[in-house]
Amino acid sequence: MTLTELRYIVTLAREKHFGRAAEQCHVSQPTLSVAVKKLEEELGIALFERSKSSIRVTETGQRIIEQSQRVLDQVGVIRDLAQDGKNQLGSPLKVGAIYTIGPYLFPHLLPELRRGAPDMPLFIEEGYTA
Repeated sequence: MTLTELRYIVTLAREKHFGRAAEQCHVSQPTLSVAVKKLEEELGIALFERSKSSIRVTETGQRIIEQSQRVLDQVGVIRDLAQDGKNQLGSPLKVGAIYTIGPYLFPHLLPELRRGAPDMPLFIEEGYTA
């Protein structure tokens, strides 16, 4: 079972037509048909009832397609997380200094940080030495 096959069955269920579903997935109709058949064989059940004039999703197929849509949605979330992780200047920065150094360090450091990374969340803490 692949994400591509899941995308194919979700699209086929929505379009109710192999040709249109293949077009939406940017593949040929035989490629989509073979992938759907392969997934059905792997699962051991029919996801679609086929006739000459129509395609209908089976009851079990509907539940599998709904779960497939959730999986594809979560893949999108994973991609978004990865994209967010690429921008290290968007991650929080925690800076600490002792009270005797902070007043001299922070006035010079903070403007430079804001210029270089204006969207970076910044957490500053002053404290005593241990």
